[in-house]
Amino acid sequence: MGGTVLFVCPHGAGKSRIAAAWFAQAAPPGWEATTAGLEPQPHLSAHAPRLLAGSGAEHLLDQALPRPLSAIIDPALTVTIDCPPGAVAGAVEWQLQHADFDERMTAELRERVRQLMQELHQ
Repeated sequence: MGGTVLFVCPHGAGKSRIAAAWFAQAAPPGWEATTAGLEPQPHLSAHAPRLLAGSGAEHLLDQALPRPLSAIIDPALTVTIDCPPGAVAGAVEWQLQHADFDERMTAELRERVRQLMQELHQ
């Protein structure tokens, strides 16, 4: 099996981008990641490149403008990050313990992505 994992955050510009970069760094065979926002902002967050700098995943950061959910057709799995509960029907919902754009949030996203990849390997 395989497909696209859609990571969604409120603006599609920061947390979803970081999660997608971590996923792309070690994606299970046949899987890829993309991002979207509930209410996309007009530019990429400055936090994402800053927090991924030197991690080895910085070159995998999607530099495209944030996209709306409607731009992504039929993902195999959708993961919402710090979105209101039920914002995307059928999505796996992640509410981060460390929601501020800092190293703790980045580490938490990396660990959640790692766990997700293990589940997809099964």
